[in-house]
Amino acid sequence: MVKIGLLVPYEEMLVIGKKIIKEQELEVEYMRVIQTVDAVNEARMAIDAGVHIIVARGYQAKLIKQYTNIPLVEIRLHAQEIGLLIKRAKETTKKEHPRIGIIAFENMLCDMSYMEDLFDVKLLVESLGRTEDNAKALYAMSNKKPDIIIGGEITCEEAEKMGYPTLFYRSTEESISEALHSAKKMAYAAESEKQNTAQIETILDASFNGIIKINTEGKLIVVNKPIENLIGKTAEEVIGTSISEIFPEFDMGAIWDILHGKRENYTISVDIRNQSWILLVAPIQYDDKITGAIISLHKVNDLVQKKKHTQDEMILRGFTAQATFHNVYTENEQMGKVLEQAKEYALSDSPILIYSETGTESHLIAEAIHNSSERKSGPFVSINMSGVDKDKQLEILFGGEYGLTDVQTRMKGAFIKANHGTVFIKGIEDLTLRVQQQIVRVMSSWQITKTDMQSIDNVNVRVMVSSKINLYCLVKEGKFSEELFYLIQGLTLEIPSLSQRKEDLQYYFKKFFKEYCQKYNKYLVLTHGGKDKINQLLWQGNLIQLKTFCERLVITADKRNIDEVRIQNLYSELYPYISEIGGEEKVVIYKSPEAVKLSELLEKHHGNRNLVAEELGISTTTLWRKMKKYGVEAKYK
Repeated sequence: MVKIGLLVPYEEMLVIGKKIIKEQELEVEYMRVIQTVDAVNEARMAIDAGVHIIVARGYQAKLIKQYTNIPLVEIRLHAQEIGLLIKRAKETTKKEHPRIGIIAFENMLCDMSYMEDLFDVKLLVESLGRTEDNAKALYAMSNKKPDIIIGGEITCEEAEKMGYPTLFYRSTEESISEALHSAKKMAYAAESEKQNTAQIETILDASFNGIIKINTEGKLIVVNKPIENLIGKTAEEVIGTSISEIFPEFDMGAIWDILHGKRENYTISVDIRNQSWILLVAPIQYDDKITGAIISLHKVNDLVQKKKHTQDEMILRGFTAQATFHNVYTENEQMGKVLEQAKEYALSDSPILIYSETGTESHLIAEAIHNSSERKSGPFVSINMSGVDKDKQLEILFGGEYGLTDVQTRMKGAFIKANHGTVFIKGIEDLTLRVQQQIVRVMSSWQITKTDMQSIDNVNVRVMVSSKINLYCLVKEGKFSEELFYLIQGLTLEIPSLSQRKEDLQYYFKKFFKEYCQKYNKYLVLTHGGKDKINQLLWQGNLIQLKTFCERLVITADKRNIDEVRIQNLYSELYPYISEIGGEEKVVIYKSPEAVKLSELLEKHHGNRNLVAEELGISTTTLWRKMKKYGVEAKYK
């Protein structure tokens, strides 16, 4: 039961209060007449006695509100009381249009907008912030030349000393009754809220899912028992803390989008404490405004419970996925969307098709999806079919001596090794139609069969594949199974190349460059021109090409500064353009006519730039810029 406390400055107010409490049958168990200096302590004593709402007046109410957190109802002068005071003021001054001064705490006065018109008076109001402001308020009031002053006990005493007639305002039955009635309604609402909160807490704590409520600032308001168990902290320890501090694994960009109405919901897989969870975020809306969000965490149960010897065997055979989504770095918006899609796909058990060029993060993403799925405890078997002999494809995927019923005498293929886990087939575009058709059979019945009639092995595998080319084009050419295409096409990821992700290209180049500088104990500096050149070049091998290029660049560097000329020359040397000329493939390094001329003149003048610039009719600075532009380097010092 919500208890109400009544704290008033005068005995007569307490008498009125008791009368109203008895008549209205209110639950007010704590009632005191208090001094202003004791207001805060009295309020705290009321709280200790079990009071949930306090009714008080004037400066006392202001102090209680300022120094405690208890809900407060302020006793304000009722409009009827103000009207009676104005009527008495007119009778006292015996003036038709008196100037009436009112000095009171700002939290005591009701709305007096039409009082002047109703009573044909001029109201002069001075508000008090604290009791000590009386003298200042009276001085300000005297400048307004009032005919009479209405105020509290101290105000009236001082005003009379200044020669003003006064009227003492008293809180009558109307104002006290109104305040107690408001407190009663507040108590009823608080009681309902307590009951609702208790019910919600019971539901939340009984839930197997973790439930979090956050406000529009992303701070925790409510957490249930499963969340407390997950983070190892009590609700009291984390309430008011930013969600990003407690769960750094969460994508705060997506959560802010929810809180700002940019998206209606967010569902994704997330790895917390080495366990996969389904994360759901939904906004809380009230009167078309978003007031926060509910976040729920549903634990993804492992499809297979691994025993210790099984785990050891998987590690020894390399059938484990090491990467999580934390291992995939990106600052690129397009790549960020791909990763978000991948996290969503981790919630499903359907096949995934990844389009990617050589050297992109396709393998990392496949491992991360596996580690965020219900198959996390199962094996992860990755095979690259590019370049594999067509006669060996069936054996690699489905086992040697294909078709034998004796599992012990048959070499297990990738699908059997990946049972209850994931098989990742890279280069699926290189599979023969026969092998493609067998994959369709397995995915349709989850059995490896010798014929359509005879069952060999039952398997339960999630299939992920990658391709460098669009499989639909192969379907149109009759080189790829239409059935298999539609089986794997539903969940598709397209990883952008590194050349399309300039932010990531710069990050990885700096990373590899720094690693090799440390490895070979070299202190090298990449110039601004060198950085720009890295962005301009085409990295068809993506991360693989970039890493090997960085090692060659560092290990062969004979100058401290690595500029665009050095980078361009090395790139042209390592990755020349190959063209077919007269039926033969030949290396062709194209140079613009201006670049050819610059090279010839530098050769002619043995690298003397002054002579070359003089012959061209340009300054040496312009010559240097052109040499940088075309990657022309003098052979002579």
